Amino acid sequence: MVGFSYQIQVRHIVVDKKEVAELLKGTIDEVKTAAGRIQMLMRLAGKYSLCSTKEDGGNLGWIELSSDDPRIRKYEPKLKNAELEQIIRQGVKDMVLNRGEVLGPVQTQEGFHLVMVTNEFGSDRSTAFTGSAL
Repeated sequence: MVGFSYQIQVRHIVVDKKEVAELLKGTIDEVKTAAGRIQMLMRLAGKYSLCSTKEDGGNLGWIELSSDDPRIRKYEPKLKNAELEQIIRQGVKDMVLNRGEVLGPVQTQEGFHLVMVTNEFGSDRSTAFTGSAL
């Protein structure tokens, strides 16, 4: 049946120093609830991120991770930073990037990123991705 899709909404903070990213991560990780950590990341992105997404709480948008549509053979990169998108896709596949938890700091050519899945859409996450899978 064509129509299954698994998508995530991703937010991030990017800074130029790993030490700064680690301090920000520590601040986020101190928050007890996933919803609280998401709100904290959004506030810190607005204040510290070097990316223009800071105006929207670090919102990178929605990324489709899998689909059962046979017309989709491979994914088209969604993010301008393809290196970061690959890190995100691999993090979800390896189940180290989960909703409301910070992944990072991870380094790309833009700097040091803290990444968080803030929303999910579709069926439960599966390791058996198909179609535009990882």
